[in-house]
Amino acid sequence: MSDEVTLVDESGVERRFSLHDAFDLDGVAYYLVEDVSAPEQVMLLRESDAGLETVDGEEFSRVMKALEEDRIE
Repeated sequence: MSDEVTLVDESGVERRFSLHDAFDLDGVAYYLVEDVSAPEQVMLLRESDAGLETVDGEEFSRVMKALEEDRIE
């Protein structure tokens, strides 16, 4: 999967990302994306009522471990 999407950051700047994976874990939708202009920048996003939010810290570790262990929907 490598569809391109355009997202608007908190500053209102549009950025293009390649969508690598979309999956559900514990009823939450997550998206693994790579910045088109800076491929080394990979982000994990979570769908929320407010839109897409960056995932980090403990939640990032938990989700990435589930992804590595193939425990995603």
